Amino acid sequence: MYQEFYANSEHLIWPLLGLVIFVSIFIGVLAYVFFGLRDRDKIDAIAALPLESDSGTDTAAPGRAAGPDHATGRAS
Repeated sequence: MYQEFYANSEHLIWPLLGLVIFVSIFIGVLAYVFFGLRDRDKIDAIAALPLESDSGTDTAAPGRAAGPDHATGRAS
């Protein structure tokens, strides 16, 4: 039953094209991770990104700390 449906389908190329695009992007990301990130300095710079402080992006009022209050866990 399914063989007849797929044999007569004119739109079978779209799922195959989606699969090819997905697999090629997945292989590209894997290649970047394994071969593009061999420089230790580059890895350390990427790893430190969440820890860097941004100047000029703090939206808290002067004198008040941004983020949760550590005593209560609620936003100040």
